[in-house]
Amino acid sequence: MSFCRNTSQQLSFFDSTSNLTKRELKGLENSWAQTFSTDIFPIIDENRFSVLYSDNPASRPNNPVNVTFGLTMIREMLDLSDDESKNSLMFDIRFQYALHTTSFKEQPISKNSLTNFRAAVQRYYEKTGIDIIKEEIERIAKIFAKQLDINGDKIRMDSLMISSSCKRLSRLEIMYSCVERLVKKLDEDKLSDSLKMYLDKKNYTDVIYRCRNTDINTRLAAVITDAVALVEMNKDTDVVSSQDYINLTRMLDDQTKIVDGKYEIKPSKEISAVSLQNPTDTDATYRKKGKTGHVGYVGNVAETFDGNNSIITHYDLQQNIYHDKDFANDFINKMDIQEEKTTVIVDGAFYSEEIAAKASEKNLEFIPTNLVGRETTIAITEYQKFLLDEKNHTIVKCPMGKSPISCRYQDGMYTAYFHKDTCSLCINRHNCPIKEQKKRFILTVSEKVFHRAALIEKMGSKEYKELAALRAGVEGIPSTMRRRYGIDDKPVRGKSRMTLWFGILVGAMNCKSYIKGKMNAPLKHLGDNMLEVLCFQRASFMIAA
Repeated sequence: MSFCRNTSQQLSFFDSTSNLTKRELKGLENSWAQTFSTDIFPIIDENRFSVLYSDNPASRPNNPVNVTFGLTMIREMLDLSDDESKNSLMFDIRFQYALHTTSFKEQPISKNSLTNFRAAVQRYYEKTGIDIIKEEIERIAKIFAKQLDINGDKIRMDSLMISSSCKRLSRLEIMYSCVERLVKKLDEDKLSDSLKMYLDKKNYTDVIYRCRNTDINTRLAAVITDAVALVEMNKDTDVVSSQDYINLTRMLDDQTKIVDGKYEIKPSKEISAVSLQNPTDTDATYRKKGKTGHVGYVGNVAETFDGNNSIITHYDLQQNIYHDKDFANDFINKMDIQEEKTTVIVDGAFYSEEIAAKASEKNLEFIPTNLVGRETTIAITEYQKFLLDEKNHTIVKCPMGKSPISCRYQDGMYTAYFHKDTCSLCINRHNCPIKEQKKRFILTVSEKVFHRAALIEKMGSKEYKELAALRAGVEGIPSTMRRRYGIDDKPVRGKSRMTLWFGILVGAMNCKSYIKGKMNAPLKHLGDNMLEVLCFQRASFMIAA
């Protein structure tokens, strides 16, 4: 299938909108389809998706990519299935108007169009590492922000745990499932009696749930023995290239260790977070956040906002062992140097001294709403009172105005010495973090502690609290993704598929935010002869194309 741009944008005399009454045209004008048709559909870059198709002009041309991509966004925006989306495009004038297909004799979407499009994007991502959905959605997001007059000087960031759709398994279930899946792929005649048991569906229930007469370690050892036998039996065959064999050997590496030439089961605390959680989703990892364990992935969103509107301008998805600070680093690396200072409001988990310094190089100011780490009571009450000369790397005075005998700075640490007579008689002695030595008093403190103390003092100001309060808006995104769009229940498994769906969801939410922002703005009415305006809009699009 060769790539061909969609040039069928001109209205015909038999356009479906020509049969609408003035009342119906007014309703169409005031619907979401109006903004999608005039503002969103025309900016979809078809050329970005040309890599998915053949460059042989003799082959059959593709269905219009902008229609397929646009319908993918609308599908998620309205929470529809593929079949519902296809039927809506065929019978709903709003869908046709939004995607500029009102003059088509037949709608250019078939039963598997959306599935094939997503599969093609996924294959290209797995092959090249280039996520063209993400590139297009983030490009469109910048246009949305500009059209909504969001100046971009404030960004807020948040992450969310995303559950894999696979079942959460116990250790025994993981081991059993890996053995069972490979056994079912082999010739039954070549299997030993113990391995043939895995072909019996009842055996799963007996081993996992009903064998109360044997403890869990005995059952684990029995399955491990079968797993090792299965590996040895097939290590010199073509089976080694199958995913089921790879999963089995990975499971053995995760769950066991070799001692004196024998496989022994690892203690639970030695099992890595990146160990195989379920053979049906080999990319899912385990992470405990708070008191809850999660199997799956973690998404991150950065939302550019002002007082009225907001758009997700950056996003990412990784295995759930990825830390918030890693997301912050990735965000900074991707950003260009800002002409004006841009404030990035984040949770404390995104913040560190190194991240703040790296961000300042690109004129970004990271504002944490809280801080994570050790208790900072001493830093709040005392360290901030020491007068520090960072340019010359020296401590000038203590909180009581006394200068040190000497001071040195090495590897980010300050060491200052004070007279013993002065410090021992000081009225602030019981609060001071200084320590007594035989001949003098010493203060040893890192530069980070001073910076942290200054930041904590700054966080107590009214202006800082007002700025930090603005971050609350981004916390609604994870909630919306779960409640409205069911991000934890997407029928896909694997990081590449989940990345694709997460991106489509972000794009749909941006479209919805943009339409809402435009519809809440003062409306520019099209007048009575709407068809003339529609023709002008389509003609303008043709010229731009």
